[in-house]
Amino acid sequence: MKNNQTSIRSKIRPEILYVWTWILFVCAWISACVPPEIKDYSITHYSLQDPEVQKIINLQDARLTDSLYGFLQDNRAHIRLLAVRGLGNCKDSNAIERIAGLLKDPIEAVRRQAAFSLGLIGHPKAESPLIQAFIPVDSAGPFLQTNAVILEALGRCGTDSTLRLLCKVKTYKQARPSYLHGWVSAWYRFGLRGKFCAESTQSLVEISVDPKIPDSTRILAAHSLMRFKEHDTKPYFNQLKEACYQEKDPDIRLCLIQTFARIGSQSVLTEMEELYRRGLDVRVQTSLVKGLQYFQDGRGYALALKAIQNPSIQVAIQGAQYFLDHGKEIHEDALGALIEQGGLSWIVKSMIYESLLKITPAYKVLTKSGLIYQVKSQIQQSKNPYEKAAYIRALAGEFKELPYLLTLGSGSQAEVVHTTLTETILKMVKRSVFQLTYPGPKNSIYKNVSRYLDQSCQKNRLGSISLIADAFTQNELVYLKSQFKPDSVLATVQERLQLPRDIETYNDISKALSKLKRIPADIRKPGYNHPIEWKLLEGLGDTILSEIETDKGKLQLELYPAAAPGSVVNFLKLIKEDYFRDKAIHRVVPNFVIQTGCPRGDGYGGLDYSIRTEVHSDFTYNGAGMIGMASAGQDTECSQFFITFTATPHLDGQYTLFGKMTKGQDVLAVIQVGDLVKSVTISNKSNSTQPQNETNSTN
Repeated sequence: MKNNQTSIRSKIRPEILYVWTWILFVCAWISACVPPEIKDYSITHYSLQDPEVQKIINLQDARLTDSLYGFLQDNRAHIRLLAVRGLGNCKDSNAIERIAGLLKDPIEAVRRQAAFSLGLIGHPKAESPLIQAFIPVDSAGPFLQTNAVILEALGRCGTDSTLRLLCKVKTYKQARPSYLHGWVSAWYRFGLRGKFCAESTQSLVEISVDPKIPDSTRILAAHSLMRFKEHDTKPYFNQLKEACYQEKDPDIRLCLIQTFARIGSQSVLTEMEELYRRGLDVRVQTSLVKGLQYFQDGRGYALALKAIQNPSIQVAIQGAQYFLDHGKEIHEDALGALIEQGGLSWIVKSMIYESLLKITPAYKVLTKSGLIYQVKSQIQQSKNPYEKAAYIRALAGEFKELPYLLTLGSGSQAEVVHTTLTETILKMVKRSVFQLTYPGPKNSIYKNVSRYLDQSCQKNRLGSISLIADAFTQNELVYLKSQFKPDSVLATVQERLQLPRDIETYNDISKALSKLKRIPADIRKPGYNHPIEWKLLEGLGDTILSEIETDKGKLQLELYPAAAPGSVVNFLKLIKEDYFRDKAIHRVVPNFVIQTGCPRGDGYGGLDYSIRTEVHSDFTYNGAGMIGMASAGQDTECSQFFITFTATPHLDGQYTLFGKMTKGQDVLAVIQVGDLVKSVTISNKSNSTQPQNETNSTN
């Protein structure tokens, strides 16, 4: 055999060998140098009009994992990629072994998707194949990005032993950007699962404040420090202080400011006051005022008072929240003066009233009576149901006003008002001092409360029912059982609920009945009930332009059907039906989200169908303006959606992301709860360019 090989080689001309050597060298150089996202473009950029692509997505939508298995060995890379992505969205642990086989796929994009899908499933069984697939010596070769995704996936499913191994890593500064991003992602995902390592704190601080590191990686590091109080940041006072002043990216800066605030010293408070005077980005100012929560002794009151008068509603709300949480009697005059001078939003004003009622001592009978009278006057006069609900909430600590609240509940009110009434009444009766205010088991108030709860259940007030069920799940209303009979009432209500529309309330009742009857909880998951109407995408490109007109201004959007085709098609259908017209923005959480699309207006409503959760590895909540589907659990999405104020990486892998706001940050900043969506429209123009998520810049 050896002689034959020598013979063959001797016939090959040296010139041909020389040419082939250069060809192989050039191919290797291109493979190493061309960004993987460009090399894999033809694989990831498939057409949603392709019948076979639609077939695979439909199988994912129907959660038919067995049928998806058949596409994992297809000779076309984009088909394999779609199949493994679909299996990840199904979150079926039985698919782990099949998906693991693609960790050795010759195409980088397919390997990455396999690793991501294993992490998305989140089962410990995925840990071993992920570790085996990690190539530790591949610093610049074909497994570079796969290794990075494997690290994040291990953060989603890894055990304590993997966590301990990550704790020993000391070479992150020398790592390539992809590896560094994967390493930080792993820490963050472990943290979301309640697993931490003290050794990571120093590294996370250094990464957060280093401008040479890609912003997408720094955002994750900064969020880890802000979100997880297990990180002791006191030794890093100087580094954090400098970063709070110098950082340019608001998404990173707002995290570092809250991390800095957690140190809680007087020096920190002095720096926070100076930062506030500099008139920073509204999101940063909001975060700064929120950081006052770490000064529970009331030292933050001066800055909180200034914040209440800030023209930004988000900043003002955070200032008012400080007094709700940490207000004291000595703040009574200052808060009263703010109400007298006027000019405050009703949201902030209602919060101040609630604070005043909370901090005004009982012996100031006339003062307190006057405050209660003013609050009740606002309730009676307001024509805005959200304003009325806010003032009702202000009476939560006034037990003697319970009969008044019960009277309100007997009348015709908007759903958000009824839900808030139930929330406020339950807050009252849960507190131990309530029974001191209304002593004796035969007190008529218990009968009246029980009657109100029963009426709420009989009238199918979903928000109220969910709150009642949760109270009994937590065993907080034991002394009402003799009057209310929760097991029989809730069981009757549950039989009347319509699925999948009322899935959230159904499952809340199931948890309560499980507690009351000591039986397994009957938790339901919506079945396949809403196929994708592909025709709605015809003539539209990879990026669809849309516009939301609110009564505060316009928000311009891009919708990404490649990221979440079912969600985009559903959104287009609702637009076509003019569903969103005059829908209230029922939820506004400063520096988090605004949310709309609820048919009831209180966040507990849905339509008579549900759509599937769709998670895409290349689209993440890494900045402001991301558009996602609201959810009560896997596959429960329908008509409600949200838009983020800032980066919210804890939503990645859990909530469908189907678009991004491209213009209207100034409008978003002034929207408040109760504002209306006037219309949602689709532009005649659409882009055909594949949208690139900013996270790709780290790869």
